[in-house]
Amino acid sequence: MADMYDLNAVRDSFFASQRRNSEAPTVPDQQVYVDRTGRVRLGTGDEGDAPLSKVPHGTFAVLSKAQRLAEERRVARRKLPANAYYEDTPGAEGWVYSIATEFGNTYVMCATFNGTQYDVRLLDPPLESVPKLDQHGNHLYKSGKICLSSSSGSGMPDLETAYSRSAVWALGVDFVQMGHSFPFNHNQ
Repeated sequence: MADMYDLNAVRDSFFASQRRNSEAPTVPDQQVYVDRTGRVRLGTGDEGDAPLSKVPHGTFAVLSKAQRLAEERRVARRKLPANAYYEDTPGAEGWVYSIATEFGNTYVMCATFNGTQYDVRLLDPPLESVPKLDQHGNHLYKSGKICLSSSSGSGMPDLETAYSRSAVWALGVDFVQMGHSFPFNHNQ
């Protein structure tokens, strides 16, 4: 194993991967791991008996609000429905858009950045109060938030993905309202 306490080697491994826009090094023994005590080390992951957690080498970064909004506007112009607009009311910021499904049903939604991911809330129609539709079956929390993924928080990493998943969700809910199971999950 490379010297596990050589912080310059750890930094160099991160920099090399980041220059290639990669989450992993090209040389296996340049992978960064963390052990159960929080110690950072280089190696292949098979050193010793202690379990190690593999560390992705991507850039640590947070966009400023202005940068994020500029990126969202670019995505909205290119990918969201023409009716999309940014609502900037304090406490209700986000991209509002409506989708008309293949069955002619219209859903109005709002995609909001929550600090780490994009959540989508159904604004209309108010399906969360329809008795025959349960939260699990239609992937809609009582708050109106759509469950877009199985990950913690149920959001998406970017606006484009949140929008596209919400459009597929709307089509799936059409099927649920017609008495069928949600068609886009293999376990339903």
